[in-house]
Amino acid sequence: MEPKTSLPPASGGVLLQGKRGKLLGHYYLPGGDYPKPVVLICHGIPGKERLFDFAIALREAGFCTLSFHYSGSWGSDGDYSVSHCFEDCLSALDYIRNNENGWFDLNNVFMVGHSMGGLMTARTAAQNQLIKAGVLLAPMDFKPVVEETQGRCEPQYRDFLDEAFLWLKGVTRETMRQDMAVNAAAMDICSYAEALADKPILTVAGTLDALLPLEQHAGKLNAAIAAYGKGKLTAKVYDTDHPFNMFRPEIRQDVIDFLRENVD
Repeated sequence: MEPKTSLPPASGGVLLQGKRGKLLGHYYLPGGDYPKPVVLICHGIPGKERLFDFAIALREAGFCTLSFHYSGSWGSDGDYSVSHCFEDCLSALDYIRNNENGWFDLNNVFMVGHSMGGLMTARTAAQNQLIKAGVLLAPMDFKPVVEETQGRCEPQYRDFLDEAFLWLKGVTRETMRQDMAVNAAAMDICSYAEALADKPILTVAGTLDALLPLEQHAGKLNAAIAAYGKGKLTAKVYDTDHPFNMFRPEIRQDVIDFLRENVD
């Protein structure tokens, strides 16, 4: 498809080139004159909550969106691991950077991630200048999972991960343990706080989140970012659960308002 300056609204699938083969992706385009601001959306593990309503709402607000599935999940090639997910985010970001269709305004590239996708967003935004601002929805710190596999705390996430593995390819407790043994530092979401403090960041968390309690995950990250005193963090808390079954329209609007404020 040749680049165009004006297009009608559109949506479709796209196969992204990842390190382990193809990654299944999906885009929404708002229509009108291009290029447009673009939002890379990252789901969690195993990805049952995929934020498509957020993607559509962002499209209606004038943003292009790109969602994708990590290696070994939902039909994407390769085997699943947290470290592979980090690499897959970079592959999706490369697709945006290459901008073959001319859809994307590369001065306005954003990320939104839910749960483990919040960790993906934190690391990718912290390490890539292309990402202008990030939204972390019920972000997951994988450090407690690392500590659990090392026998340093009581099991809290084992049953959740065992259920998640049923949806994923090539991952078991043992492969996850090996990945965390080698790459534990990368899974500590607070390790990205200093770099994130230099960018506009919105976090949204729920007081009723039984899977990722506020004080153990989003709250820790908020405190770590705020400690740098840059004043670019916006933290919102709702009386909702991990998938945001309550106050979801309000949270969608928070995301839209935050990203609009950061578009040049």
